[in-house]
Amino acid sequence: MEIHKPKPIHNWRDFLKEYAIIVLGVATALAAEQAVEWWHWRGQVAEARGIIASEMANNLNNAGFQLSARSCIESRLNEIGRILDHASREGNLPPMGLLGTAPRLIFSTGAWDSLVASQTASHFPRGELAQLAVSYNIMQKLETYSPIEQQTWYELGAMTGPGRRLDPASEAELRKALSVARGFFQITTQLNYRLINSVSQRNLPYNQADLQIIAEAKRYQVENVPGNATSSSTACRPIGAAPIQYGQAGGLVPSPEAVAKSLTLLPGGK
Repeated sequence: MEIHKPKPIHNWRDFLKEYAIIVLGVATALAAEQAVEWWHWRGQVAEARGIIASEMANNLNNAGFQLSARSCIESRLNEIGRILDHASREGNLPPMGLLGTAPRLIFSTGAWDSLVASQTASHFPRGELAQLAVSYNIMQKLETYSPIEQQTWYELGAMTGPGRRLDPASEAELRKALSVARGFFQITTQLNYRLINSVSQRNLPYNQADLQIIAEAKRYQVENVPGNATSSSTACRPIGAAPIQYGQAGGLVPSPEAVAKSLTLLPGGK
């Protein structure tokens, strides 16, 4: 490769000419380096947007599921309230089957956490980064409140059983759990509503698989209605037969046969 060698300088004109050549060469090299760096970060930002879009698609599916079950949850809480009122007058809890629970779904934030921790975040437009932060802040709140909401349903599940006397202390605990369950139901409903509306304003690059996952949320509106025995939400299903003993609260668990089959899927399993 031929390298420009400075010529002997005899006058100011020669000096300025050589100076211009050197400055132009350095400027060209810097511009080329910046162009390569810009192209690199442009690709990193595009890849990060795609990963966030896929993560957001799953979170929107969860939000859609929880919102679709809201009528079932409200109906079940009203039913529990009526049963408690009747039991308070009679002095006894009636035989009761499983009450179901509010949906407990995990909202993922791994893609966002990785983005914030990396240099890629600094190459996002500031406004876009701030808008994404709002949506992920909502999801973090849902992750905080959902387990607490679940806990209240487990406490209400103390009603499930063959029937027993309702003493004042138990009634007070159940009414407190019912009140807290209503409060968190309202909070999580509002948060899911805000999440869907905030994300709808983002122009995320969803791929076809992401769009299919989001579209499933619309199907939940059809199946998650009070009284639907095949609903994917346990709160929508009718209260079944009472178990023969207490301590059976909570959602449905896999059968022993299903558990045994799943164990065969482990590496080396048969």
